[in-house]
Amino acid sequence: MKRIWTAALLAIMLLSACCPACAESTPLIYRVTDAEGHRIYLLGTIHVGREDMYPWSDAVEKAFEEADVLAVEVDIQNVTGNFVELIKYSVSLVYGLNDDAANHLSAETYQLGIEKLGYPEVLLKRMRPVAWYSLAEEYAYSLAGLSSDWGVDMQLLAKAKKANKKIEETESLEAQMETLLALPDEVLDGQIREILSDPASAAESVQWLARIWQAGDQKLMEAMLSMGEAAGGDEGAYDEYNDTLIYSRNEGFEEQAKEYLRNGTVAMIAIGAFHIVGQDGLAARLARAGYTVEEIGR
Repeated sequence: MKRIWTAALLAIMLLSACCPACAESTPLIYRVTDAEGHRIYLLGTIHVGREDMYPWSDAVEKAFEEADVLAVEVDIQNVTGNFVELIKYSVSLVYGLNDDAANHLSAETYQLGIEKLGYPEVLLKRMRPVAWYSLAEEYAYSLAGLSSDWGVDMQLLAKAKKANKKIEETESLEAQMETLLALPDEVLDGQIREILSDPASAAESVQWLARIWQAGDQKLMEAMLSMGEAAGGDEGAYDEYNDTLIYSRNEGFEEQAKEYLRNGTVAMIAIGAFHIVGQDGLAARLARAGYTVEEIGR
């Protein structure tokens, strides 16, 4: 069965000649304007990174300075610094006494996790598949030399708080948790197994994602997105996964963007890059709605 990691790696290997090692970060950023001249900025983010990905381009700096509001998916710093929120988040990721991970993961994936995730089985057994997937991702990130501390979201939030810039969330933590918990166990099982059975390939995929983000290469980003779709195109579970994690959320992001434009609020909307690019991405949705959308990162 094809998996998203494998398909994404194939896409970027085929197109890698177009993406040389990046000397500086020039990520995808768009200016969106309406008929009255109101404007917002769209910045595609990735949630992990390295120190050498910064500073970013003058276009990003200028848009950040102009923005009255930084709009992120969720204020991660607020969550990690809030004990009550952390408890709510943690509780949602574990099973009650009458269920456990062994009932939701294949025997192969379960055994790989016990061997490689670095936590006692008594803890892993209580965790839902989405928590296993998060741990597997962290494993791949560490092999790739990437960290959530250097993720674009975290860096923007730190910058905004230092500048006393207003921060707003496009989603609530509860909404994000509902999204994650709705992801099909079948797909999560396959992705966990894919990462843990070939961590070197998983790490290489993440490294390329970081480089593509640095280069701001829209075509490569869209290629990764479309290959991810094709990886599960013959299985309804993968269609459900993509719709739940990406496409069903784009409508909410679009409404928030339109609200900023109606109010004349200059906002930098910084959300996952796969929500920005593609035919159903935020940039294309706003263009179809009649707004002027211009890439300004070059």
